[in-house]
Amino acid sequence: MQLSLAQNISRLRKESGMTQERLAEALGVSFAAVSKWERGAATPELGLIVEMADLFAVSVDALLGYEAGRGSRAALVEQLSDLEHEPEREDALDRVESALRRYPNCFAVVYHSAINYRVRGIHRNDAACERRALELFRQASRLIGQNTDPAISETSLHQEIAQTCLALDDWEKAAEILKAHNPCRLNHPLIGQILASWSGEPRQALPYLSSALLDMLVAYTQIVTGYLNLYEKTADWDNAAALLDWALPFYAGLNRSDGAAFTDKCEATLWAMRAHIHLRQARPDKARDCLRLALAIARRFDASPCYDGTSLRFVDRLEKATAVDDLGPTAREGIERTVAEQNDTELTALWRRVISEE
Repeated sequence: MQLSLAQNISRLRKESGMTQERLAEALGVSFAAVSKWERGAATPELGLIVEMADLFAVSVDALLGYEAGRGSRAALVEQLSDLEHEPEREDALDRVESALRRYPNCFAVVYHSAINYRVRGIHRNDAACERRALELFRQASRLIGQNTDPAISETSLHQEIAQTCLALDDWEKAAEILKAHNPCRLNHPLIGQILASWSGEPRQALPYLSSALLDMLVAYTQIVTGYLNLYEKTADWDNAAALLDWALPFYAGLNRSDGAAFTDKCEATLWAMRAHIHLRQARPDKARDCLRLALAIARRFDASPCYDGTSLRFVDRLEKATAVDDLGPTAREGIERTVAEQNDTELTALWRRVISEE
């Protein structure tokens, strides 16, 4: 068995922004006592260890640096993780409870046990499983200081808690949790869904849904561009074509019929890319049609540029929603930059013929 109490007291104290004097004051001991603990010259009494664990918001095991049986514990966590994908396994929850009895204060064990109960609550429509999951998620939140898995965070843990509250028909608590733990508007889609579905005032959902839609538009464009660059670099023109045939209607569907929208610039450049792909597939007539469409969209935008997010269909009740892009000052310049970046003489010549038709 290996303990690292001295080092952990020093590290956690510093992470909490406390001096040795401040820690001593909080625990009702002398500065000299804290100094001895951190040097390993003395060991605090059990009651003070428990008090420090609570002060630093970690488990006693984490404060002690308890490492005994680490290999078997890691194997157990892996087993629990595997059980999450076997919702019909009859002995799963017995194994979960056995793991909890062995490691009641291990974050990974508690967290994956909660997931197991959550999965079975959904699969069986079992409120008892959901309630046990909620209890374990809340316990895991108290042990979050032990977490070493980058895929899990306080935010994701609170999302699990909120989802479980929602499954237990406590939508108000779910919305409250999601609003309180919402970095980068990450929870806006679910908050909007909850308010629209269960609130007596569904229009409260509009700012959340509108903001979520604009964030999704940014993510959508990044994903499409990423795939497009991948397929272009690997000369996978069939997948590149299928991608744009799927992606382009999204932009047109968001535009209101009464004017330009900032998405026009992106749509126009993607039509130019679609022309490039048609040329690679030996379809020059289709490529010309794409460039004509790109130019028409660019003209519409450049005649009355609009960067207001509320110009999009469905977006409403946002006080400040202004878009920026790196496509160039005008939509037409965005197309010309896109054409130039392809280093495709056939595309460049076709673009010149299209603009000469003006």
